[in-house]
Amino acid sequence: MKVLVVGGTGPTGPYVVRGLLGRGDDVTIFHRGVHEPPESADVAHIHGDPHFRESIDDALGARTFDVVVAMYGRLRHLAPALAGRCGRFVAVGGVPVYQGFFPTPGQRALPVPVTEDHPVVRDAATGATAFSRRLAEAEAAVFTHHPRATVLRFPMLFGPNNARPAEWSVVKRVRDKRPFMILPDGGGQLHTRCAAANAAAFVSAVLDAPEPSAGQVYNAGEATSWSLSEWAAAVARLMGADLELVGLPREIAVEATTALLPLAGTTATHVVVDTAKARRELGYTPAVDPRDALAALVAWYADHPGIDPAGSPSFTDRFDYAAEDALVRAYRSAAKTVAASVEQRPAPPVHSMPHPRTPGRTDHRGR
Repeated sequence: MKVLVVGGTGPTGPYVVRGLLGRGDDVTIFHRGVHEPPESADVAHIHGDPHFRESIDDALGARTFDVVVAMYGRLRHLAPALAGRCGRFVAVGGVPVYQGFFPTPGQRALPVPVTEDHPVVRDAATGATAFSRRLAEAEAAVFTHHPRATVLRFPMLFGPNNARPAEWSVVKRVRDKRPFMILPDGGGQLHTRCAAANAAAFVSAVLDAPEPSAGQVYNAGEATSWSLSEWAAAVARLMGADLELVGLPREIAVEATTALLPLAGTTATHVVVDTAKARRELGYTPAVDPRDALAALVAWYADHPGIDPAGSPSFTDRFDYAAEDALVRAYRSAAKTVAASVEQRPAPPVHSMPHPRTPGRTDHRGR
């Protein structure tokens, strides 16, 4: 088959391209040309900007394809530009399309986990929810121009060459021999993540099931979600480090909240997606164990010591260690002051079941 991959140079694209080549497909990549992954050197490239309709038309000309996998750019331009020019259209969207991803009065809260039938943002929206509405409009455009298309909703991804790698906040602190790392609200926030190789496996599962996937939407992601603290601890452990994770209220840990939580901490506390539909209808199985994928990512950093994602405009962690030290000192001092200012009586540990000492009598607590 002739397959056009729009994007294909980020964390997931190379896995998708390799998978297509392994199936014997004739693959072409359409991207801006900013990044040229060496593993795709033998694949045909078309350079243009998939964010703009005029650039899409100019770059693709009159070409036709059996399959288009749109992983990058603007779907509201790509969908009409490729209408009638491909047999199948597979689009990658995102979990922020759901109502409640950005908590807003008047919208339904985001359930845990969220399934594909949870409503998306369609009404007039401002601020962060306007982004959700645009995602929903893009999905609608896909199905308008390609009624048998498939949309995959991706969560947070992890793997090499990620534009904003969450693990770098841990990796760099370990490399810098920091004794601790601040986590907002103790890092209890649950967010579904997906290894890049497994995200590509969702694409492959869609391509392998053309009839069941026609006109459908599927969540993508790992079956198990890490909390932020579990994620940070796992990365530090893989690096052989003993990194103390210091939990501070988000009202105090302003920089940690905005730098470590998705979209500066504006999302729902827990964003956990249900992937049962893809497993049931497409027979999706992960390509790798996510724990092995995380270990491979940490090893990749060790093999590329010169890489510094903090230089990316998309990465906002400032690694201001002086401010972190001062904040933790101030918080611990204030915590002692507050604790000493109010007389409190700690409750003793009490087993919930009765323990009578005499048959037919209650125990010493009257149970």
